[in-house]
Amino acid sequence: MRKLLLLLNILCFVACSKVKPVKKEIDVKTNFNIETLVICFEIADKGFWNFPFDDFQPMKTQARNQFKEYKNHEAIKLIDTLVSKGFWFDAMVEVMLKSSPLPKAELIYEIDKSTLDRLSNNKSESTSLIKEFIAAMNEFYLDANMSEYFKENADYFKAVNQEVSNNLPNEQFIATMEDYYGKQNDSYTLIPSPTLYHTMGFGKRINADIGYKVFNVFGPLIVTKDSLDFGFGFDDSKEIDELTVHEFGHSFINPILDLAKNTEIIDKYKYLFDPIKKEMQNQGYGSWRSCVAEHFVRLGEIRISYAMRDSARAEKLRDEYVNKRKFIYIPHLEKSIEEYETNRNLYKSIDDYIPSLLNSLSKIRKQ
Repeated sequence: MRKLLLLLNILCFVACSKVKPVKKEIDVKTNFNIETLVICFEIADKGFWNFPFDDFQPMKTQARNQFKEYKNHEAIKLIDTLVSKGFWFDAMVEVMLKSSPLPKAELIYEIDKSTLDRLSNNKSESTSLIKEFIAAMNEFYLDANMSEYFKENADYFKAVNQEVSNNLPNEQFIATMEDYYGKQNDSYTLIPSPTLYHTMGFGKRINADIGYKVFNVFGPLIVTKDSLDFGFGFDDSKEIDELTVHEFGHSFINPILDLAKNTEIIDKYKYLFDPIKKEMQNQGYGSWRSCVAEHFVRLGEIRISYAMRDSARAEKLRDEYVNKRKFIYIPHLEKSIEEYETNRNLYKSIDDYIPSLLNSLSKIRKQ
């Protein structure tokens, strides 16, 4: 009986939601700004070279060998300087995504304030350093003859993109996700990098006329160990599906959770972090705020699976997240989110319901 009621709730949600599903494709492409940055990080002293682990992907090894002679290039020295300031690779990814193509790159989108603050509290100083960084990357692109490198390896990058394209989620996923959250994004782009570390990934977004331009930069999903016997490192439908659904979900959830009015509510229930703090930290979520965001995004994955009438996937995700990865507040949040799903005339988007969903945490007893 409960499963029947659940199905009726989901169908009602689909019928009552206000955003008409529009088919959008997930773009998969190489970003040469990003790939150039990855290569620079491979040879920088404070980049990936000194990481305590290495998986020796074929393109990683080739890049290190081919470009190690540029270790003393001004761009590499500047990267080391910026990393020392706390401006790590993820921040540089944002700069490269928000710049026009190398070697004539210049900033075309505004850098997030939180990113600027990682360089300096003085906006003018931060802006100046970012311009210097972009100029240095332009010089590196030319001096290292990156255009020839990309030309020589065009078939490899093409094969990587094809592996990812062959493993994309159901084509209705984007439309259903936008319908569920009640808002749209401008575009969705996956940027696989065969030179980036195995399983490393970075989600970024750029403000656009409709929502955001959403990007996910990620390394190989399979360790190929310098051999193409295992393919190009991206032929894993499960990993790509999880990566895509999860990371794109953050583009809907994080901006609204980051609003001051909502962070104030989140902080009220910080005591709920204690029972799962160790498990969360082991997965890289070191704060209560990040823990809440991860709970909400995973909640969305489960509910969107139901909206796509894939209850098997929803139940599998629930078991994975709640029982194995200890996102123990998901069952409670599922009960609360039904209010949103069955009253879409009142809640036109997830933004309208987030405060209620957050305050529902008050009903969870201290453990």
